[in-house]
Amino acid sequence: MEYTATIAEHTPIAITIGNFDGIHKGHQRLLQELHTLALDLSCVPVVVTFSPHTLMVVRPDIFVRYLTTTNEKLALAHQYGNIADHIVISFTQQVAAMSAEAFMDNLRAHYQLKGLVVGANFSLGHNRKGDINFLEAYGRQHNIAVRSISLEEAEHTRISSTRIRTLVDEGHISDANLLLGHPVILSGIVSHGDHRGRLIGFPTANLRPDPHRLLPADGVYAVRVRVPGEPTSDPYTDSSVYNGVVNIGVRPTFEGRTRLVEAHLLDTTLDLYDRLISLDFIARLRGEQRFSGIDTLKAQITSDVQHARQILSA
Repeated sequence: MEYTATIAEHTPIAITIGNFDGIHKGHQRLLQELHTLALDLSCVPVVVTFSPHTLMVVRPDIFVRYLTTTNEKLALAHQYGNIADHIVISFTQQVAAMSAEAFMDNLRAHYQLKGLVVGANFSLGHNRKGDINFLEAYGRQHNIAVRSISLEEAEHTRISSTRIRTLVDEGHISDANLLLGHPVILSGIVSHGDHRGRLIGFPTANLRPDPHRLLPADGVYAVRVRVPGEPTSDPYTDSSVYNGVVNIGVRPTFEGRTRLVEAHLLDTTLDLYDRLISLDFIARLRGEQRFSGIDTLKAQITSDVQHARQILSA
């Protein structure tokens, strides 16, 4: 089993395991419990996750779209769960075929596993036989403290990455943000476009997101834009934040066919080409529209900018 990690082998650790797509409120509760358990056990709290997303291996017949890339979820785990260390397992068919016992034995061969925190419905290993009953028995056998916690709910419905993905896909950003406990985020490298935005007075940064990233529904959004201080810096840990407006869609006014993510920064002009930047989606302003001409498009963008200012200054 191959992996990358931020901690040295044989370190005493307490862990939680999962895909953690989005790092939503339920995940955050797990991470907070993990932090508490690690303090109790005098060891390091560690997130154990997988790359690629497990569904991309076990369900190759579907095109997986996720809320967060691996780097994004680890940054969010640090920011919202206070967990700075991780083990990222390279998920393959061989790993998918491992029994729960073999998987846990492999981790114990490399680290002093002292604690484990999972959700009440968690399971791992081939045929998902590593449920909470197995893990508690395994913990007793190997002197590992195992804690399971109930899942977070909102309006009597379980908070899940699947539910949040549906909200994002439909453009219900505010509802998704409530379940996440933080804004929907999207990062990407800024590439050269056709400079059409600059010609009409609203220059944009054109993002190239990960192709498996779930994009919000086509439309216009109020966002905060995280720009790293240096070209090679991480936008999640070392960045300046600017207000902005983002358009997602094919630009029907210009007969476009390619879906684009275009960010316009308010009240500032920066050279962002080839930089990794990140967007925090705050609110949806409207759906994508076709306009009769450039003047009506410019008038609507001006209105969008004013609307975004009101939302972002609140």
